[in-house]
Amino acid sequence: MKQADRELISQAAAALRIRDVMLNRCSFSRPTPPPADLESIQVEQLTKQTVQYVLGEAPDSDGRLSKLLQVIVGLGVRITAMEAENASIYFEIEADFLVEYQMIAEVSEGAIKVFADHNSVHNVWPFWRQHVFDVVSRGRLPHLEVPLYSVSIARAESEQSSTGSATGGTAPS
Repeated sequence: MKQADRELISQAAAALRIRDVMLNRCSFSRPTPPPADLESIQVEQLTKQTVQYVLGEAPDSDGRLSKLLQVIVGLGVRITAMEAENASIYFEIEADFLVEYQMIAEVSEGAIKVFADHNSVHNVWPFWRQHVFDVVSRGRLPHLEVPLYSVSIARAESEQSSTGSATGGTAPS
């Protein structure tokens, strides 16, 4: 991570207080029934990560309107066959988490973007890991490795995007 990004994250972190992390949307599918011996075939684990944010207002604990940063972090994992002739998707797990931050001081759009791309994903990651482990257990799926979050994981994500919007709404649509 670049030093300039670290400084922007520090500026945003000083101006934001986390209010809540909640599951916003989730899905689990088995597009192709896996073979009975799934653990004996070569599979590939693909991941995705998206980040979107919106600025708005919401009542604080005293009933006064305060500025709010809402970040939707979308994460996913997909297990596919590695053979080129067999592009089967055996299962995929996806979830969007909504993270709300109260803005206690002004912060630049650039600092918000870098903060959302890094810290929001970091804040959501334990919830994501637990979600994946729960779905794997309930779906009687083979063990999946969801590593601890690090900057190198963020770079390795196969699909990553970030978009932002400065609107007056109180919730992303």
